[in-house]
Amino acid sequence: MPKIEAEERQFSLLLALVDTRSGFTKHELFARVAGYQGQPIGDALERMFERDKEALRDHGIVIDVVQPPGDDSNQEARYRVLDGVLGDPTELQFDAIERDLLDLALRVWHEGGLTEESQRAALKLRADPEFRGGLPLERTPGRTAEPDRAPATATVLQPRQRPRERAFQALKRAADKRREVVFEYLKPGERTPRARTVQPWATVLFRGRWLLVGHDLGAEDTRTFLMQRIVSPVRDRAAKHPFEVPEHAATDALAKLEEIWRTATVGVLAVPGSDAEVRLRHRPGTSEEDGLLVIHHADRHLMADELAGFGADVAVVWPDEQRALVRARLERIRDAHADASAPLASDAETSAVGAAAASTDGSAA
Repeated sequence: MPKIEAEERQFSLLLALVDTRSGFTKHELFARVAGYQGQPIGDALERMFERDKEALRDHGIVIDVVQPPGDDSNQEARYRVLDGVLGDPTELQFDAIERDLLDLALRVWHEGGLTEESQRAALKLRADPEFRGGLPLERTPGRTAEPDRAPATATVLQPRQRPRERAFQALKRAADKRREVVFEYLKPGERTPRARTVQPWATVLFRGRWLLVGHDLGAEDTRTFLMQRIVSPVRDRAAKHPFEVPEHAATDALAKLEEIWRTATVGVLAVPGSDAEVRLRHRPGTSEEDGLLVIHHADRHLMADELAGFGADVAVVWPDEQRALVRARLERIRDAHADASAPLASDAETSAVGAAAASTDGSAA
């Protein structure tokens, strides 16, 4: 049986609870909710059910419990969510196209990539009777497909955006719960990672990369950490001193990154028609000046990694610091693959090869 993630299981439970007027008993829910189905009845399943109920309540969902008279076992209690207590503003209405677009957006972003507020809004929207029309009917408890209904946009297109960094979930949970985190972080140019203790404020996505924004207790200052540079499991712990998250922590961090990206540029020569030339020319913000591709970036080390990956198809013209970073990476690759019995290429030879490959008209890098 495929593993059902907690977010999907809780959403399936919510749909079941709003899809009944009289409510379901626990055993009826165990038989119909994805994630409970097929699980052995016992304490583990009971605890899972309790955790899921608490998760829904944390999202502001009111679960109505109807206890039959004289039943002290709690086994015959019936659970339901009333449509009228989902908490959506009465004046907020969506037409069919808007519901399909919202559902498509929710499918693109896996629940783990949403903020706590966004998850709460998503649960309430998708549980609303009007909005449920946009969901694939085979996944809605108690419903069957309508043959005369044309497939909605959201049922046909199902892309997914899922954070790949292994630290993401732990950092996001800690940020939501105001818990400190400890992890090993490897800065560019260093050989040994250093332990960081951080009060996490927010997880943000900037131009395809996930970052943590928070207060570094060791540095006693605000820091932004690239998640792909976290090289250890993330441990969370209760904060020694309760901390508050600045109101605009995420938006301020993104604004600073945008400013860095706008002002930090590198000029490169790329072999015309090469993969490097095509990719770099079509990066957001790239322009052409005096035969050079002028590329924007927010991290010179990430930029150096990318440019070095193109090998001899690119040559950095300016700035000097960026050219040195790319050169250092290429030299490490050269040294790692050099024949121990053969002499290493001289710096002059390395420069000549790069310059010749990066230009078709004889211009030097």
